[in-house]
Amino acid sequence: MDLTRNLIVLVIGGLILTLTVRSLRAGRLKERYALLFMFLGLPFLVLAVWRDGMGILAQWLHVDYRTLTILMVTTFMVIMNLKMLSLLSVQEKKINELAQRLGVLSLRDTDGEDE
Repeated sequence: MDLTRNLIVLVIGGLILTLTVRSLRAGRLKERYALLFMFLGLPFLVLAVWRDGMGILAQWLHVDYRTLTILMVTTFMVIMNLKMLSLLSVQEKKINELAQRLGVLSLRDTDGEDE
C-alpha cells in the first residue's frame, strides 16, 4: 500500500513538472506561470521521496498526522490562490489601462475628423 501510494504521488508530481516544462518549451506558458506550476508539483515529489516527512513534522509539532495534512493542504491552496489572484489583479490593471488609452485615442481620432 505504501509503495503504491508513493508511486501515485510520484507520478502526479512528475506529470505536473513534465507538462509544465513541455508547455514552457512550446511557448504556451509564460515563465512566471511555469514557476508557479513547478512549485505546485514539488510537494508531490518531496512527499514521494521522503515518506515519513509528514509524520516526523507532526510529532515535532505535537499534532495528529491527519490534522497536519489538512493544515498543509489548506495552506498550500491558500498560497496558490493568493498567487493566482495577484496575477489576475495585475492583468486586470493592464486591461483597464489599455481600455482607457483606447478611449483617449478614439476621442482624439473623432476630434481630428470634426476639424
